[in-house]
Amino acid sequence: MPERRFCPECGGAQQRRELAGEQRNHWYCQRCRVADYDYPAIVVNVFAAHHKRLLWVQRNIEPRRGLWAIPGGFLEKGETLAQGAVRELREEAGVVIPPEQLQFYMTGTVTFINQVYMAFRVSVDTDNCQPGTESMDCRFYSRDECPWDSVGYPEINRSIVQAYEDLDRGEFHIWQSELSARGYSRARVRDRL
Repeated sequence: MPERRFCPECGGAQQRRELAGEQRNHWYCQRCRVADYDYPAIVVNVFAAHHKRLLWVQRNIEPRRGLWAIPGGFLEKGETLAQGAVRELREEAGVVIPPEQLQFYMTGTVTFINQVYMAFRVSVDTDNCQPGTESMDCRFYSRDECPWDSVGYPEINRSIVQAYEDLDRGEFHIWQSELSARGYSRARVRDRL
């Protein structure tokens, strides 16, 4: 955790918080007595499928502008997970679906960038999509057509390959993935109902 020197509320000196004799991963202001938590960011993604192809977007914003990714982004204040996911899908690829149409698919943590991600899946009736302001392009790709050499976040390629495998089988499970400095792990949490 990077060192912080001053409180964002009052500008007072901060120190690491200690509770019950344990040093915590957040800061505490001596002056105004406010805790400054550094929570993980929550990212929501949608694996949108048309037949055996998944929707990809070519990023038009940093980081990794020009590279391809599964539609998704940060959950915003006041949104449910599904609301945030369909908003990202609409903003990045022009695909409009109701939140109730999403099916929970995958969860995981990326510890070295302090993120938790929640992924959904949905089948769409058409491959119509239109890049939004955050995307240069958007397209449905089969596993073989996918621009694997231009993927924006290759660290999560195994999760994407898992989505293609499930799509090919037509059998979907719920997955838990962990990506840390030590490596990648994935486990099936439970079968779909």
